[in-house]
Amino acid sequence: MLPRFLNRRRSTVLGLMLVAALLVPATTGPAVTAVAAETEPAIIPVDITQEAAVEAPPEPVAAADQTLPLVAAGVVDEAELARPVKAADADAEIRDLPANVALPASARTFSTEQAGPARTLVLFDSTGEYAHLGEYYALGMGMLASHSGTVTAMPVTDYVAGLAGSFTAVIYSGSTYDEPLPRAFIEDVLTGDVPVLWSGFNIWQLAADTQDRATFTTRYGWDAASSYIDSTDTVTSIAYNGQNLARNALNTGGILAPRITNPEQVTVLGAANCSDAAGTATDCASIAQSTGSSFPWALKSGNLTYIGEIPLSYLSERDRYLAAADIVLDILQPGAATIRQAAVRIEDVSPATTGTELRTIVDYLVGAGVPFQIAVVPVYTDPGGVYNDSVPETITLADNPELVEVLAYAVANGGTLIQHGTCHQFSDLSNPYNAVSTDDFEFIRSWCTDSNDNTAPAVACANDSWVQIGGDLPGTGTAWATQRVLEGRAVFTQVGLPEPTVFETPHYAATAAAYNGINQVYQVRYERELLHAGLLTGGTGGSFDYFGQFFPYAVNDPYGSHVLPENLGNVELESYNQHPPRLPADIVAAAHANLVNTHATASFFFHPYYDVSLLQEIVEGVRAEGYTFVPATELR
Repeated sequence: MLPRFLNRRRSTVLGLMLVAALLVPATTGPAVTAVAAETEPAIIPVDITQEAAVEAPPEPVAAADQTLPLVAAGVVDEAELARPVKAADADAEIRDLPANVALPASARTFSTEQAGPARTLVLFDSTGEYAHLGEYYALGMGMLASHSGTVTAMPVTDYVAGLAGSFTAVIYSGSTYDEPLPRAFIEDVLTGDVPVLWSGFNIWQLAADTQDRATFTTRYGWDAASSYIDSTDTVTSIAYNGQNLARNALNTGGILAPRITNPEQVTVLGAANCSDAAGTATDCASIAQSTGSSFPWALKSGNLTYIGEIPLSYLSERDRYLAAADIVLDILQPGAATIRQAAVRIEDVSPATTGTELRTIVDYLVGAGVPFQIAVVPVYTDPGGVYNDSVPETITLADNPELVEVLAYAVANGGTLIQHGTCHQFSDLSNPYNAVSTDDFEFIRSWCTDSNDNTAPAVACANDSWVQIGGDLPGTGTAWATQRVLEGRAVFTQVGLPEPTVFETPHYAATAAAYNGINQVYQVRYERELLHAGLLTGGTGGSFDYFGQFFPYAVNDPYGSHVLPENLGNVELESYNQHPPRLPADIVAAAHANLVNTHATASFFFHPYYDVSLLQEIVEGVRAEGYTFVPATELR
């Protein structure tokens, strides 16, 4: 076993590389007992969003049959849609919507006016088998909108006439195929003056009869009634702002390919690239009604911006989600100034970290003129003696004065201390690995399985395990989380270090109750996070009713916290828990991808047990992309 203070790998969470994990109905996790390992497990990072994927809506029958949605629903026949639209039927005038309509009782508002001047209304689907997706997508889009101001979210079925007039813009995600949309919402989009961002299904309901279709095509220059959902083409990349962004192949539900009738009225913002299985460009299928190897993925016309799918499923650091984030910003803050900010965090520094180990990293950053953060776990514990010859051990910052001296030096030279949990583990529970600080989760239950199934039996963790996350830890709740965080924060001042003002949740994961408890102490977190069901509906979700999200700029969440973004991940030289290695070049490539955003952030973290040359490669690469390093608290 390794003695304390010896440089060794500590686990962490890296990017939101959302893979094949699908959300399943809530189930009860395994009994809270440790799983005995036959040998000492390899302690390797976990990715919370592998277990927190938001799936895409399934392929609808209309897409599989290559049939127009209105034809499949029996609303119109194909011959009728083939007839030219008569401009004479488009007799609606653009209306100024009122600004004093009362909010329905179902509306939930979060974020703050300090974030920006925008007021965004986020509408979501709430019916059918996939109703749960509606809230998740509203949370995802709402989080992006919170960067620009306040957010009010509610089911689209509760929309009342004129409500959009009280807002800067409306965002609607069509996740339930043929969700019944209120006539008032259809009319306010068709003839209202408020900007609307629509993604995914149901856009055809705006053109379901002759007059509405004529109004839609006349105003917007494309025909939603005669646009197919293309699930035939393989689309694994999206072209946006001069880059090709990734699109996970698990998104099999299709993309609505808009049939443009008047190109002069339409600005194509992004294009879906058609390819074969190997990624080679191919001509798109005929239902795309386009020419060449791409068709419009996102377009803008008049007050309507449309994205042909909901770009929140199966995310990664270089995903087309970045394009969606920029589109949201452009709608809410048109003409916003360009921002290129970077931040770096030294991760998992605990009383078991040697001062020499940390000083090497700090000296490099100070010499390079790079402001930096240090995520400090104030209490290190190994209750089973996993790394201490089977002898239980608990040490605090007071037991490592050399480290405290380096931390004080860092603060005096541009470093900011972040509280990274209190123990970064929970009691003597293997959660999921071994109950050792910086290896395990602290604010949510976790365990390992042999398959990507949270109902599978718990097993001893190994390099090829799947880590499952869900449910409360015994005896925990909001008050417990508050007290836990307070106890950790007190350790800093006890050794003469400044009291941190920013928190980082261990492994970026907590229950909803724990997030609320943390927020009682810290109103600023620096991380990615889990967003739990019920935040917008007021309901209570099950153990696995959540999804994970990262942010390309600072946001404000429904828990009441301001979230500073970490969006590039970190270096890992070995594969772990179903993820490939991640090298400095990957971090820099993700920074480059983020340049599609007007407000672009390049924020990553680095473990001090890796050679400083790897950090230097990232810092120099990020700077070469045009970013300026700032303290994380200045990230906008």
